[in-house]
Amino acid sequence: MSIVHIMLGSPDEQRVWPPQRHSDYYIGVDRGAFYLTEKGYKPDLVLGDFDSISQSEKIDIKQQAKEFMQFDPDKDDTDAELSLVYAMQRFNPEKIIFYGWSGGRLDHFMSILMIALQPRFKEIVPMLELVDQTNSVRYFLPGSYVIHKETDKKYCSVIGMTPVKRLTLDEGFKYTLSSVDYDYAIALISNEFEKENAQLTFESGIVAFIQSRDKA
Repeated sequence: MSIVHIMLGSPDEQRVWPPQRHSDYYIGVDRGAFYLTEKGYKPDLVLGDFDSISQSEKIDIKQQAKEFMQFDPDKDDTDAELSLVYAMQRFNPEKIIFYGWSGGRLDHFMSILMIALQPRFKEIVPMLELVDQTNSVRYFLPGSYVIHKETDKKYCSVIGMTPVKRLTLDEGFKYTLSSVDYDYAIALISNEFEKENAQLTFESGIVAFIQSRDKA
């Protein structure tokens, strides 16, 4: 399976590092590119407007990265959006994982969480995952899914990013639902797994599923 790991540039207190595998691809975004190369990664692609790094850091990035793309800061897409566009074009991924997305500016944080709502990214919504030290986020399109409990996470939350129809959470969850409609975006937070696996089903909308734990 082709996995693309995308490192964004949020502060490092919540950052985790992707595994280094020859079969995977690595994209560094703006300051996230510096974080990757500083850690010893050889990114397949780095991109951004690079308005948050120094000239010497940019030189170091260019020396380590296989491909370097710089964009004008006055552009319509965010750097994170551009990373998705090029991940789709270059690497034909089956899974895309974002790192370094939390702990910084709130507007950047919100833009990442909402990226799955953009029609141009609909086909890759099921591929997207966001991870940091205390959270993982996955997105789901209508269907039925068996979700596995992550061993280091206590809580799980179902976030209706849009109106959701016939949402069902089976007995694998502590708090269950049976074919409930929500005509507005809804955050059903602080649920828990009662079993190692639980089933989530819905008929329309986009759902984000978050597994989380309190920071130690």
